[in-house]
Amino acid sequence: MKHNRFFLLVSSLMLHFFTWAQAPATYSSDVIYRQLKKLNVLGSVLYIAAHPDDENTRLLAYLSQGRLLKTGYLSLTRGDGGQNLIGDEQGIDLGLIRTQELLDARRIDGAEQFFSRAYDFGYCKTADEALQTWGHDKILSDVVWVIRKFRPDVIITRFPGDERAGHGHHAASAILANEAFTAAADPHKFPEQLNAGVTVWQAKRILWNTFNFGSINTTDPTQFKLDVGGYNSLIGKSYGEIAAESRSQHKTQGFGVPAQRGTQYEYFTTTGGTAPTTDLLNDIPIDWLQVPGGSAIEEKINQVIASYNFEHPENSIEGLLAVYTAINGLPDGYWKQKKLQELKDILLACSGLFAEVTASNELVVDGENMGLTFSIITRNPVPVKLLHISLQNFDTTINTSMVLDKNYFFRHTMKVPAIPEMTQPYWLQKPLDHGSFDVTDQQLIGRAQNVAPFIATFVLDFFGQEISVNRPVQYKYTDPARGELYEPLAVIPALEIQMAPSVVFTNMMRNGKLIPLVDISLQMTSHINANHKSVRLQVWQGNHLAGTIDTILNLSKDRQYNFHIVPDIIVTGQSTDSLHATIAMAEDGQTLHYSQQLHSIRYDHIPDIHYLSTAYTRLIHDTIRVSNKKIGYIEGAGDKMVAALRQMGYAVNVLSENDLVPEKLRSFDAIITGVRAYNVLDWLPGKYDVLMQFVKNGGNLIVQYNTNNQLGGIPFQIGPYPFTISRIRVTDETAAVHFLQPQADVLNFPNKISAADFDNWIQERSIYQAEKTDSHYIPILGMHDANEPESTGSLVIAPYGSGNFVYTGLVFFREMPAGVPGAFKLMANLVALPKH
Repeated sequence: MKHNRFFLLVSSLMLHFFTWAQAPATYSSDVIYRQLKKLNVLGSVLYIAAHPDDENTRLLAYLSQGRLLKTGYLSLTRGDGGQNLIGDEQGIDLGLIRTQELLDARRIDGAEQFFSRAYDFGYCKTADEALQTWGHDKILSDVVWVIRKFRPDVIITRFPGDERAGHGHHAASAILANEAFTAAADPHKFPEQLNAGVTVWQAKRILWNTFNFGSINTTDPTQFKLDVGGYNSLIGKSYGEIAAESRSQHKTQGFGVPAQRGTQYEYFTTTGGTAPTTDLLNDIPIDWLQVPGGSAIEEKINQVIASYNFEHPENSIEGLLAVYTAINGLPDGYWKQKKLQELKDILLACSGLFAEVTASNELVVDGENMGLTFSIITRNPVPVKLLHISLQNFDTTINTSMVLDKNYFFRHTMKVPAIPEMTQPYWLQKPLDHGSFDVTDQQLIGRAQNVAPFIATFVLDFFGQEISVNRPVQYKYTDPARGELYEPLAVIPALEIQMAPSVVFTNMMRNGKLIPLVDISLQMTSHINANHKSVRLQVWQGNHLAGTIDTILNLSKDRQYNFHIVPDIIVTGQSTDSLHATIAMAEDGQTLHYSQQLHSIRYDHIPDIHYLSTAYTRLIHDTIRVSNKKIGYIEGAGDKMVAALRQMGYAVNVLSENDLVPEKLRSFDAIITGVRAYNVLDWLPGKYDVLMQFVKNGGNLIVQYNTNNQLGGIPFQIGPYPFTISRIRVTDETAAVHFLQPQADVLNFPNKISAADFDNWIQERSIYQAEKTDSHYIPILGMHDANEPESTGSLVIAPYGSGNFVYTGLVFFREMPAGVPGAFKLMANLVALPKH
């Protein structure tokens, strides 16, 4: 179910940044009451760590909903390099999902969400590697920018800047936070930011939120501590309960946690500024007394709070308008603008106002018409006049006094204007710049996601005070099982092009014979209706035109058109290069060009995600020899290995629990288990005897990595002889690989494996390697990260009966979909292991 819970009333501006793919928020009287109390709190805290799920949700909930402080979380990365428990998305796709999971968590614990431009390139062991890969100064400038813009009184880091952080990204986040604590106050550091709407800012203190993670306890009784486990009767939950719900939104990482109730202490050590003594915000003024003329405003707010009627919040509107007038009379300043926005939201909530703008389609096309419905209603007896509604160049004067509980509907058809970046996530509008995203617009840096492409404004009159209500245009529909749902509106091109397969082998050999080059499948999808269109599809290898198809088409909306072409490929001296496709279509005397494909990611727990990328097929020119033919694949937590194996020409059958019986397994040359299969398939251990018999009869069983962590270890035997799964990783994708058994079949048949086959690997070499192996296991490869001893458990093979059992931590699930030639060669050799 998609969540539309809000525990904090956030500004309209923040709604556009963070929540525009949710139902318009509605607020109960207890929420309004807490927001009234928040008007008197002028303090803020910023929490900084490396990844989605690193944040301390219990502390965030306590600060935001208990202390009513403006609270934020800056995650340096979007979690692109993590592991995915719920699907096969990796890299950029996973980062998009985890961004939305983090926003869902913030909607529950009430904090705001920020990101830097750092890309999560996977597990790394040193802060130096992280800072070098990201670009130290680039990401430091991002942290400084967020601090200057958010202006926290207190900064808190999740990790220390040393090996106790357990991850290079973790340590780097603390190093950058502590550097930024000082740099944000220095006008000579990143001075260009001072021309972009911020000023220097010095937080009062920066603290490390120490932790007890079981094996590592960094807390100490002498440290400053804070009880954050209290119960909030207005919410009906403790901060531990809110935190559990928030943290459980990280579904891709399998971080569902139980609720905690009762006293819960958080510990802190000061790393900069003055240390707290009795409170996190010691010596920091967080009330209106810090603002000239603020004491009178505080008194007015207290009067509204004292007379607040939970059954009739509308009775507070006149008093709130007096507060609004008083704050509006202050000199311009940071808190003036923040509190005016909070007041405006409270006024709307007190009136019971509901407003939305919905489109008839989720995907709209530049230049096409879009049907819109504007809806507004006030449900408390308040004199509200609707003055006018505007959107883009549409502006209609209404000037109508709204009747209590009457729905006002207005319909409009709008031509979708050209949006150069469409609705591409802003950090993906340019190619990845090594270890960070390439974003040059200073105002975009730090934001969690794009502003909605279209924002409508309802202009209202409240007791003579003109107030604007901004609402994003969203797609709304009703699902029979899940009810009324909202999705973000996406602007897409009129035509999109997809290519298949994702990898083409120009020199694939089976049993000594060259396999003919497969043709390229081009799938063009039309998102418009248009008759008799001249369309040209072209396939390019760099600047070389590898094929052309000319046709006349009658285009229909959402219809797919399939074409096939055998490209004229120039085989270069490189191991790989790629093909890309373009479409040219004549339109009103000009030629329109298209070259992108639409990616849509849909899960029930997050809004739909849409983004565009260039359609391409990777070419692999290395000679790759395959032997054996039929593979059974047991899918685990999610990967793209089945498609990669089929691209090699194997016949791959995906096996379910009922398929794992001796008579069905006899036909397979090899069975491969997907990543983390033994972690996530409860029934798989019960198939141990069947799988061992398969091996004994001459089959090859290839087990890809499984984890030994909080998701669960492997308490049962999975191979014919004992071994354990370690937490050893080789994270340097360029680490030297040593051949421990150079004469072994797996390194020689049908492909001769050399050191060059480990070139161009991505993200890492291996994870969760085998250790404490029985003497029957033969270690094949040795490798290690810098300053660590060599590990030999990335690939171990045990002959058993007539067949072979393989356990491998090598990251085939990353390398093969990425088109790394050596990974295909080595997998072909594993499948072809000979009978004994």
